Amino acid sequence: MVVEYLDPTDAVIVTRTMAVRPASLEGKVVALLDISKPQGNHFLDRVEELLRERARPKAILRRTKPTFAKPAPEDLRAELLAEADLVIEALAD
Repeated sequence: MVVEYLDPTDAVIVTRTMAVRPASLEGKVVALLDISKPQGNHFLDRVEELLRERARPKAILRRTKPTFAKPAPEDLRAELLAEADLVIEALAD
């Protein structure tokens, strides 16, 4: 009798590289993305406060995903890509 085990994971390995990180946030447009998990907004409030205090960005944008259970909608991703130099995403409970 032959026993065959099936691997439920995706067989295609996707290679990804880290995004280039700026040397400084000064003068940058920073987007803070709340993924709609409980307390994420409180975490981002503190991040925003620290950024304004220490990093002196040109602007801070606040955006919220409709739900944490799905990827951000295409229009939100396009908006972030067009308007922000970088995105900081909050994950909290």
